[in-house]
Amino acid sequence: MILCMDMQFSTQLPETFMAAVPFDTLKMVERFESAGFSMAQAKMQAAVLAEVISAEYSSIAERFSSKQDVSQELVAIKASLDTINAKIDKSAAEVKGELIRWVVSVGLLQMALIAGLVLKLVH
Repeated sequence: MILCMDMQFSTQLPETFMAAVPFDTLKMVERFESAGFSMAQAKMQAAVLAEVISAEYSSIAERFSSKQDVSQELVAIKASLDTINAKIDKSAAEVKGELIRWVVSVGLLQMALIAGLVLKLVH
């Protein structure tokens, strides 16, 4: 709640607005009065301005993520990346094992082929 102390003037604003955007309605009313507005006009102008600022702040807060929301999403993304990295490591290990089997098999086949050709040439 924003209060003008000597004028018995108040307007309700969300608590998050109070913490984020300081707004002195008393000073605003005094400035309007010094510019020629009546007390009632100055109070109304300050109240409307406070409502507009509050509405805009609420709109901004809805459109953008908070640091907590972003950090929660970041934790979820990191967990997903860890899972993906684990799957990639597992696949790489399987491919490596398969490649070793193929190399050994081809090497044995090649040795058998060479041994067969040598025996054929000797006889």
